[in-house]
Amino acid sequence: MIYYNIVLIKEGNKLSKSLKKLTICKDCGLVLNKPHLDYDHQFHCPRCNALIYKYGQDYLTILLFVFTSIILFVPAVTLPLMSLEIMDLKQSTTLVETLLIFFKNGYTAISILITFIGIVVPLFMLILILIILIPLRLGKNAKYVSKPLKLYEHLLEWQMGEIYMISIVIAIIKLQKMATLDIGLGFYFFLGFLIMMSLTMALFNPYDVWNDDEL
Repeated sequence: MIYYNIVLIKEGNKLSKSLKKLTICKDCGLVLNKPHLDYDHQFHCPRCNALIYKYGQDYLTILLFVFTSIILFVPAVTLPLMSLEIMDLKQSTTLVETLLIFFKNGYTAISILITFIGIVVPLFMLILILIILIPLRLGKNAKYVSKPLKLYEHLLEWQMGEIYMISIVIAIIKLQKMATLDIGLGFYFFLGFLIMMSLTMALFNPYDVWNDDEL
């Protein structure tokens, strides 16, 4: 009985390793062997020519983009986003102060939603990329990164930095009709943060990590 169980375990391990070498075309369902690609090549389905796999950027480049994004994030939320002048009264507000104003004036749901989408989600996604990639870059065991990787993929649905930026621009246009408005440094840092964040998301391909043999 013990020998039989050992045989089953060995056969199960062989099957698991074999399945890891396979992939499926999302368009036509064709089962294919995973290719060994470099960063310059793409893999297309031989039946329908759909893109099966394309490498993201190398881990070191992605990490540099992540650190740059985090550096830009700090002044983006602490420096004045804009300043308003109405009848010789001038007031500057940061992104955080703007959200607090919304909250104090009864727009609780809006302030929470904006904070979650515009601040919490982007920053948390960057931290997750660090948690995922730093050990891989250092050659550590990759098995434990599956949970943060799954969480990252779920948060991709909430990544709406572009929509957030458009909302700010619309608000600025409307405010210019009511008062003298000056764009602060915080706005440019936040714009830079969103650009770097978008580039990071474009360069980082979670499938590169999933396809790691050690995962």
